[in-house]
Amino acid sequence: MIADCKDGAVFTSQYKVPQNVDDLVLALPLNRSTAGAYVQFLKQYNVVLFNTEPYIDYCISCDGELLPLEVLFGFSQVDAEDVLATNDMYEYRIPEDYCAIASINYGDLLCLSPQGEVLYWNHEVHDLYLDMTVKDGYLEQNTDLSFVAESFDAFMSMITKTVVEDD
Repeated sequence: MIADCKDGAVFTSQYKVPQNVDDLVLALPLNRSTAGAYVQFLKQYNVVLFNTEPYIDYCISCDGELLPLEVLFGFSQVDAEDVLATNDMYEYRIPEDYCAIASINYGDLLCLSPQGEVLYWNHEVHDLYLDMTVKDGYLEQNTDLSFVAESFDAFMSMITKTVVEDD
């Protein structure tokens, strides 16, 4: 399968959509009334890898910075590509009721909020950090994620194909 993004850039599905995709989607921490476009994407495309072409990045702009996409999560046997495994791993690290939908910028995530917005979770800003000087040993979680797009569809239309200059 092939999906289009802004400026005619295209990308392809990594794997076939599982036959039990409807059951798998039910296990996701999604607000069904606002996540329809993402669910449809999963049912049509599943996993999409972006780092498959040399000197090409697929990016979005967030707070004036171009951020390279790595993976749009779907259902995979590879945990780093699997939406269920990723959300299990980040269960207490991303805000409650948010769903991690993509890896971006080498260690960060894009999350779908209960309102259907796509937000940027920066591991250097939003992750929980061990700090023995505070109660329970962890700093309070920063849940003020950066806004990316009003919806999954709006996010998809923001993706641009960028030629990476050789250093």
